[in-house]
Amino acid sequence: MRLGIIITGLFLSIVILNGSAQQRPYTDSLQQLLQTTGTDTAKASLLFLLSDHWADKDTTKALQYARQALKLAKGDLYYEGLAHFYLGGAYFDINVARSQQEYLLADKLLAPYTTQRAYWFRSRAWHNYGVQEQKKDNSRGFMNILLNKSIPLAILSGDSVKMAWNYMDVGLVLSNYNDYNKAFFYYNKALAPLRRIQPHSEELADCYMNMAKTSLLGNHTARAKPLLDSAFCILSLHPLSTYLPVYYQIAGMYFRHNGEWQKAIDTLNKGLALAAQLHRSYDAFSIQYEQYEVYKLQHNFPLAKKVLLALYQQHNELPLNHNKLRFLYELAATEAALGNMKAAYEWQQQYSILSDSLHAAKTETDIAALEASYQFAQKEKEVLILNNRARIQQLLLWGGGILFIVTLLFFIYLFKQRKIKTTQQLKLLQQQQQNAVTHALLQGEERERRRLARDLHDGLGGMLAGVKINLSEVTFDTQARDNSTLLHKISGQLDNSVTELRRIARNMMPESLLRSGLEAALSDLCQSVSTDKLKVDLAMLNINAAIPKQVQLIIYRIIQELLANIMRHAGATEVFIQCSQHDELFYITVEDNGKGFEPALLTDQKGLGLANIRHRVDFLQGILEIDSAPGKGTVINIEINVAEKN
Repeated sequence: MRLGIIITGLFLSIVILNGSAQQRPYTDSLQQLLQTTGTDTAKASLLFLLSDHWADKDTTKALQYARQALKLAKGDLYYEGLAHFYLGGAYFDINVARSQQEYLLADKLLAPYTTQRAYWFRSRAWHNYGVQEQKKDNSRGFMNILLNKSIPLAILSGDSVKMAWNYMDVGLVLSNYNDYNKAFFYYNKALAPLRRIQPHSEELADCYMNMAKTSLLGNHTARAKPLLDSAFCILSLHPLSTYLPVYYQIAGMYFRHNGEWQKAIDTLNKGLALAAQLHRSYDAFSIQYEQYEVYKLQHNFPLAKKVLLALYQQHNELPLNHNKLRFLYELAATEAALGNMKAAYEWQQQYSILSDSLHAAKTETDIAALEASYQFAQKEKEVLILNNRARIQQLLLWGGGILFIVTLLFFIYLFKQRKIKTTQQLKLLQQQQQNAVTHALLQGEERERRRLARDLHDGLGGMLAGVKINLSEVTFDTQARDNSTLLHKISGQLDNSVTELRRIARNMMPESLLRSGLEAALSDLCQSVSTDKLKVDLAMLNINAAIPKQVQLIIYRIIQELLANIMRHAGATEVFIQCSQHDELFYITVEDNGKGFEPALLTDQKGLGLANIRHRVDFLQGILEIDSAPGKGTVINIEINVAEKN
């Protein structure tokens, strides 16, 4: 059965759903199945296939099978609708009004059904109804049906390919009205589903060709070449494709736009020969008209006239009066170019007469459309009972839809509640983590206080006790003639006490940090721990002096703890410390040549004092990495955030 009429240039070609020639065994097998099938609906389905097969070959047989199917389908509204659909196909070429009537009735009978298959047949029915409008020179009516009826139903049917074909038809109509940008837009909409579902199909090649043709007509010549190449790659897989003549026609048009006249003529001759071989008369018309365009641009008016006359003599095969108008106009212009003014005047007269008659016919068409609307209203009364039955089904659908929406809203509510709960749990975990870090810092401070107490008691306290004892000896040793040696010893003890006091004070709060900043404090620290056996080098790069003091102190403590670990455990002779800053990130690298260790074996008890360092790094939202191995030394990299918020 015909799917519709596709406009190609000035001519209309008919697209056949089952256009390939069917072999006799196919119809014989259907007839055999018809004899053995039991149910009426199954027989009706076989009769539909037979009617569809004969629709473009033998109208009498197509009508016979469709009417038999309608009799068997009585009582089943769905199959009655299908029967009227196939009757519309059988009447397609012989009775336009009856064909359209059958398609409308098919749509009404199938309307209560919401299956994808029902939508698919309704989409095809409206499409073919629109094709009949196109045959009556009502292109705008055809496009309106495509956009508001056929395409929406094709979308509901889930048939992306059918939807793509409808988009291509819209593009063709727009192209005929010289709206090439919109035409290209609809071809492009058709391209994606065809490329996804039928990547090697002739229909995809046809889409590429139409896009190329629209590009040429819209003066986008460069865009046409890759589209034509894509089409030819597909058509080369189908050597006898009926789309090949169209390809050669558009390729000839491409060469004409580029001014390559000989290539254009050679390409069009190939297409013309192939169209004759494949019996594609409409394609032959289009190719010959393209030849005329080439000859006209070459100012070869005798050949141009010859081609035009040959085409016009076959004008009865042209389905659109607008095409005849174009031929008459071009014949008049060609005769004028040849200096045959009398002949040009005669062709111009015929052009004027036909133009006036078309205007009158349009008025008659508008009146006929009003009358058809009245007849359609009468038909609607006949299907009112069917609609009442459909309302019950629609109420059930609405009830199911409302239940689905309520269920969906309930699940959305549960999802939001769960999301809120998850967010609260995440905040709680973050708070717990922050509390743990704070607790760890407090524990570290407590350990610092205990260490300070030990230093004061065991270090400075012991030294001062020794001074006291020695002073007592000086006081009570009145018999001694010379106490200079003892006083010298006491002076040395006081110097050591002062040095110890400074060390303790530095550990509590380095004065240079408060006075001169982080760089000076770290420089003093490195100098204080450097000895003949341990060399400490410090490099400071791009350090911002505006880092908060609290953060500077934490950085100082981290490096102080790392140096303490190296002196206690590493056995190193060289230490290199580098500090650098980029925006809010502060980088610390401490490298020594000591004996190293296995980081994976560290525990809380044997962590070489790293626990305090980790807590401080975590407090500053940082990262600590340890690279070490026994006998290989140790490299510690730290990245911390020094933003004001911390």
